[in-house]
Amino acid sequence: MRGHVWLEEQVRPEETDDSLPPIMVSEDISGFRYTNPTGHPSGLRISRILTESFRLCVPDIHWFVLGDDDTVFNVDNLVAVLNKYDHSETMYIGTPSESHSANAYFSHSMAFGGGGIAISYPLAEALSNFHDDCIERYPKLYGSDDRLHACITELGVPLTREHGFHQWDIRGNAHGLLSSRPIAPFVSIHHVEYVDPFYPGLSRLDSLKLFTKPMKIDPRSILQRSICYDHERHLTFSVSLGYVVQVFPNIVLPCELERSGHTYVAWNKLGNPQEFDHDTRKSYKSVCKKPVLFFLKDVMKDGNATLGSYARAKDKNDLKRKVFCFPHSPPLQYVQNIQVVGNPLGKNWYLVPRRLCCKVNNTGDEVLRLRVGQCEKGTLSSFTDSL
Repeated sequence: MRGHVWLEEQVRPEETDDSLPPIMVSEDISGFRYTNPTGHPSGLRISRILTESFRLCVPDIHWFVLGDDDTVFNVDNLVAVLNKYDHSETMYIGTPSESHSANAYFSHSMAFGGGGIAISYPLAEALSNFHDDCIERYPKLYGSDDRLHACITELGVPLTREHGFHQWDIRGNAHGLLSSRPIAPFVSIHHVEYVDPFYPGLSRLDSLKLFTKPMKIDPRSILQRSICYDHERHLTFSVSLGYVVQVFPNIVLPCELERSGHTYVAWNKLGNPQEFDHDTRKSYKSVCKKPVLFFLKDVMKDGNATLGSYARAKDKNDLKRKVFCFPHSPPLQYVQNIQVVGNPLGKNWYLVPRRLCCKVNNTGDEVLRLRVGQCEKGTLSSFTDSL
């Protein structure tokens, strides 16, 4: 894998960073028309990065992947997902926005650049032959990804959606998306500076450092989900590996947990469910129904598996929950830590993904252990999931 950082102008030598890929300066775009009243002409420059990259004639290229300066990629999963496809064909891969308004304005069939856009070599070659002429036909467009989409549409190539690319046109608390994302390899997130820190008590930067730790240790498993039940105590465990374990004080069925809890607002700062192009559900208002949250504290390798430690988060409603909801025996009253053993996923799991299975193992009054991994053959549902 090779790459470049494309800038509008050259930077001073003392401002360079040796840890970054080589810096390239985009060509002058002053000769192109730009008439959108609310956008910025930099959209022209960024839309031409694909063509400029192709013209570098770097050998042995299969794919060109575009991302923003605030896009976080899971590189291992990106490579695995692209390997599903024939790079000798004209392929345009990515995903639209989570925001219905954004998709309605741009297109429901457009790959949004913040989530990442993957373009095969033959498609890049075709675009390079007419891209400059093409963007002259669309001076009114807003940015770069809509210009790319317009030119790719002229070639008749449709978008291939991969649900692991995340534009993340949201603001506020991203918990609902992080805990209930689609069952697919996690490839990217975007706009992380516009959402709250993922983990309580940490800054955005420290949260990202912790988030990328399980991603480096076991990239296939990050944010993969599992649901299991303790029927004796009427508890539901919803796991998002590398992020959180939610413990609901009642039985919550998978069809409800598959929906994203509405903890965030859209990019346009509107929060009604109609603003989103994915399934949402209202967050629980009753403290008696809200889950107890255990957030990732640390993760390490444990042989072939991973061992994650998830610490109980303090909640301002803990006392109210104890007094009004569970006066006799609050669920997991003394448990302060949940250990999650993650069995490694098969190399080809991503080809036919399925929600993971889990099993509850009690290890003491203050520590509870879950084992998570691919479901055994013949497993029917979360009520009978086993490893």
